[in-house]
Amino acid sequence: MNSAEMNIIIVVVLISLSICFLTFMVIRQSFQANREVKHILKHGVPAEATISSLRQTNIEINGHPEVYIGLTIPREHAEPYRTIIKAVIYIVNIPQYEPGRKVQVKMLEADGKIKVALEGVQVF
Repeated sequence: MNSAEMNIIIVVVLISLSICFLTFMVIRQSFQANREVKHILKHGVPAEATISSLRQTNIEINGHPEVYIGLTIPREHAEPYRTIIKAVIYIVNIPQYEPGRKVQVKMLEADGKIKVALEGVQVF
């Protein structure tokens, strides 16, 4: 092999390794969000929330819409906690998530932040 061929092989290998690394990081990041939701559902404190808004993201996963759900969670000795979570819900269950409806959530406080996960929603 001459020098030019060797340089081309090295460039192709470096580009391939870079693409593999970036793919790994993107996939790892998507699974990390799912692990966090599962952790909140397992270790969080149950609460009842009121849905204040529902908006589609124009993304579907396995034919089910991804939505932003605005939640208001009352607390005993503080102002109600308001948050927006992103979730994938079965299309037939959309009426259960209309504004004003009550839903069960789990809350977990970590590092001074309150994290919320909606119970009964499929985690993809």
